[in-house]
Amino acid sequence: MKRVWSKLRVFVLLALLSTSLANITAASDGPTVTRVEPPSWWAKHSIRTVRLLVRGTNLTGARVRSSKPQLVVSDVRVNSTGTYLFLNVTINSQTTPGRYPLLIQTSDGSTTFQFVVSQPLNATTSFRGIDNDDVIYLIMTDRFADGDASNNQPPGAPASALDRNNPRAFHGGDFRGIIDKLLYLKELGVTAIWLTPWYDNWNGINNCDKPWCPMTYYHGYHAIDYYAVEDRFGDLQTLRELIEKAHALGIKVIQDQVANHVGSQHPWVSNPPLDNWFHGTLQNHERNRFQNSVLLSPHSNRREIRNVLDGWFSDDLPDMNQEEPEVARYEIQNSLWWVGASGIDGIRQDTIQYMPRTFIRQLSDALHRQYPRLWMVGEVFERDAAHTAFFIGGHEGWDGIDTRLDSVFDFSLWNVSLSVFSNKSPVSALRDQLKYDALYPQASRVTVLANNHDTRRFMSLEGASFEGAKLHLAFIMSVRGIPQLYAGEEIVMEGEDDPDNRRDFPGGFPGDRRNAFLASGRTPREQEMWKWTRDWIKLRREHSAIRQGRLIDLFYDKDSYVYARQDARQTVIVAINRQSDEKRITVRVDSIGLKDGVRLKSLTGVESVSVVANGEATLNLLPMTAVAFKVF
Repeated sequence: MKRVWSKLRVFVLLALLSTSLANITAASDGPTVTRVEPPSWWAKHSIRTVRLLVRGTNLTGARVRSSKPQLVVSDVRVNSTGTYLFLNVTINSQTTPGRYPLLIQTSDGSTTFQFVVSQPLNATTSFRGIDNDDVIYLIMTDRFADGDASNNQPPGAPASALDRNNPRAFHGGDFRGIIDKLLYLKELGVTAIWLTPWYDNWNGINNCDKPWCPMTYYHGYHAIDYYAVEDRFGDLQTLRELIEKAHALGIKVIQDQVANHVGSQHPWVSNPPLDNWFHGTLQNHERNRFQNSVLLSPHSNRREIRNVLDGWFSDDLPDMNQEEPEVARYEIQNSLWWVGASGIDGIRQDTIQYMPRTFIRQLSDALHRQYPRLWMVGEVFERDAAHTAFFIGGHEGWDGIDTRLDSVFDFSLWNVSLSVFSNKSPVSALRDQLKYDALYPQASRVTVLANNHDTRRFMSLEGASFEGAKLHLAFIMSVRGIPQLYAGEEIVMEGEDDPDNRRDFPGGFPGDRRNAFLASGRTPREQEMWKWTRDWIKLRREHSAIRQGRLIDLFYDKDSYVYARQDARQTVIVAINRQSDEKRITVRVDSIGLKDGVRLKSLTGVESVSVVANGEATLNLLPMTAVAFKVF
């Protein structure tokens, strides 16, 4: 009997142990949370109900509730694999900043995560927008200046990913380096800086068998985390410091956002929140054939349109599906979050034409609803004015959609200017291109680029000359629209196609032989171009007619273009002479209201005065130069 009882005790103990182990296993199978996006929001925001995307494990059947009445949870949705859940969080307008716990429960257990309600930034000093009074300066963060060597080798990153001898590796530029050079930018006269994407990108190096390998994603266009700062650039606190110090100097900040695609190393690629989160998969997708004109034509067939909108920009850039409401909401909130968390003044939206026009309108509306002054320019990389005009806001296209997009880059005029000033086209081609301004609802809203990080630098074009570079710069600074420069153009840097056009700014990195941020470190030619750039920026700043006035053609031929910029307060006449000889041009000025006896005095170059007689003014132009005249 004792033996039987002893066996029974052993059986009971084993059963209890088995039950205990089962409970431990069940607990380990409970829900976990590894990521919450967005991690924070604001009370009294135009979006009171924010949609969270929670990444984790064992989320199937999850119920979510708030332990505090200030936040109300609704519309919980879990994906088919139980690795993501979506939920609405409605924030009471009286909610104070702080951390608010949200409880996730399933049949296998529970877990808690924190959601932060943040203090909003000062709207009087942030979110100020961009307008015609501004001059934008594009900075590729990794190639501008290395101000903090401690972030050059993040934990786990291979040493070969940082190599200044490899034009496709990281070189070390960061936010601290830009902070250190803000006074340089102030001295040059720019009023806004556009920074290439600062989302976190993969820290590794791709050693493929292609000619462009080994390569990294130093440029920032392969995001692996939409809510994290690239660790090689700094952190959110350093970014905020950069923006605050820039604002203190009167310099605005533009973020390069990329809603069209993410990088192939993003966790979504192997574990998407929804089956239709992307257009296709890494193993099975279409490549974009870039037949972009089909977007403009009302006669295009659906198959070609879908390829442009759904095709991947490249095989390692998964294309986001903005026609899925969860994707659209995620990306709109992400754009708003970066504005609210950082205090930026504008957005450059990468590859915007490859997203549905309905989404562009939704994004524009959401941004303007919360931040009325905020400005967004879309990259529509087309040399056809009809195509770029199709995407700018202020009018409906054939599809009945007004994108309400603030600006687009004027690649068509940029392309003609390069051709003219590298002696491939007559100067009159500038006037011929500008007639297409009739396609824009308001041509002054376009952004006129001198060059950017995707194009050859002017000095590396066939037929380019130093004098041509100066004329190109003067034209971009004095024509209608918002001018945009590319770091290094002011010192006539050279650069062939990508990545050669992304050389380091000399003097921004330890060990550089010279420092072109200082006049003493520039060559005579670099210093001449730097002063030319500064003087034309200053000229623009001091004359409202150049910034905001009408553009009126006065004279044009194969070597010359003369145009007026005129507003209610003043008239400025810009005259460009491309030929290698001095040129004397007589222009009718009574057509712009100038009366006999009025004097035109040069504001740039050699002092020159012309007196209006019989409704005409005679301008004496030196060889290969641009001159601005003010009416007195």
